Amino acid sequence: MTQPFTTSNQPNHSSSDLFAAIDLGSNSFHMIIAREAHGQMQVVDKHKEMVRLRAGLDKNGKLSNKAFQEGIECLERFGQRIKDIPTCNVRAVGTNTLRNATNSREFLKQAKQALGNSIQIIAGQEEARLIYLGVAHGLPPSNEQRLVMDIGGGSTEYIIGKEFENSHLTSTEMGCVSISQNYFPKGKITEEYFNNAVSKCRQILRPHRSTLRKKGWDIAIGASGTIKSIGVILEINSWTESGITLQGMIELSKELIKAGSAENSKLAGIKDERRPVLIGGLAILIATFMELNIERMQVSSNALREGLIFDTLGRLKAEDVREISVIAMQKWMKVDIEQANAVAKTVKSLYRQSHNTWKLHSDDYDLKRILKWACRLHEIGVSISFKRSRHHSAYLIAQADMAGFNQQEKQILSALVVNQRGKYSEEYFEEIDDSIKPLMPYLTVLLRLSVRIHRGRDLEQVEPILRIIDDKELHIEFNQNWLAEHPLTRLDLESEAKHLSKFGFTLFLE
Repeated sequence: MTQPFTTSNQPNHSSSDLFAAIDLGSNSFHMIIAREAHGQMQVVDKHKEMVRLRAGLDKNGKLSNKAFQEGIECLERFGQRIKDIPTCNVRAVGTNTLRNATNSREFLKQAKQALGNSIQIIAGQEEARLIYLGVAHGLPPSNEQRLVMDIGGGSTEYIIGKEFENSHLTSTEMGCVSISQNYFPKGKITEEYFNNAVSKCRQILRPHRSTLRKKGWDIAIGASGTIKSIGVILEINSWTESGITLQGMIELSKELIKAGSAENSKLAGIKDERRPVLIGGLAILIATFMELNIERMQVSSNALREGLIFDTLGRLKAEDVREISVIAMQKWMKVDIEQANAVAKTVKSLYRQSHNTWKLHSDDYDLKRILKWACRLHEIGVSISFKRSRHHSAYLIAQADMAGFNQQEKQILSALVVNQRGKYSEEYFEEIDDSIKPLMPYLTVLLRLSVRIHRGRDLEQVEPILRIIDDKELHIEFNQNWLAEHPLTRLDLESEAKHLSKFGFTLFLE
């Protein structure tokens, strides 16, 4: 039974100086509170609850009522602790189970109310990046190449990197909960069950083995509750002197097979909360050691939540990895940078003139930056084919692994870009957060106008004046004879007026 969460013994720090990271994992929910001190993050509070979302998935991939409710109740307790921390200092993310649950959208809607902050779903690659960032910040300076591994409830991540930069990210669909459930019915452990589980994990990892081994590493580090637990058990039972070894884990597996289940095992060091998923995690870790020829693995105290803290701090200090991702995408798809920047400059001007009237504000998303990124990426699909290029652009944004971007941000960007011109399609807004969905038509109009204005690609500075009357009556004015000198743009804007009229807007050129 979950114990009531209190704050009576918490250090007295100004809440505005605090940062919070919340990880809604497949097996457990974690919260960490920290503050910046002399360039370092100083942890002032931690809290964890074994919610076991993954175990609550039914055969149709839907969260059971019990798992759903326990998750919401946990987030209500988390919400009490973070209620005075500025929204911009709070990051909450969902991982594998919430990526895949068929009713995750319903869960996220209630979860936001319970927590008081939005929860972003992140892809496996983004999860891996944040794990590595957290682990790297907990290690002393070193030029060593590292292999970092994290076993979650539904997925396992592998990352190769040096210092704070990763060079390879892999996320696999195996986790301590899923393997425990699928290969050890009712928690029963036999030699046959265990060998089958290890074989399956090796099979899942094998497509990534060559790339990981080719990259190479000087040190292997494990970062997750499961790996920590295994490390503690091996040490307490004298199966290792330092770190985790394959031989030590084989001895542990023999003892669990002899006991017949983790629940019946009397081994020292096994925490009750870990018993239901220990065997699945052990199978994954043994398979990893075998496939990657790991001799010894050290254990990190840092993981995803610490990575979230450092990533949040980077965003607030203009070190946003999302900017790097946008630049990389532009280079990869050979975007006309000058044209993209010209469109972005115009959308910035139109946003400034309209955001108060249209109330383009959100506690969860920086809409001004999202619009700018949409402008900078709106032509990436041209490198595939000019025909249907806006659809190609939208697909690339939705499907690419773009470091720093969560699933919802990519959905917003993709929906904007596909609607940059031509037929307006509201169907692309269906999966977008309810808090943002009503604003999407207005953001779309700003992007469409900016793209149309720069149809001539002459890159000259344009300062259109936008006046809004009665919400959807738009008057756009240009200096002197600018429209007369740009007949193609005038024709484009006149055509755009017809498109806008189909979703309720009236456009007048002046």
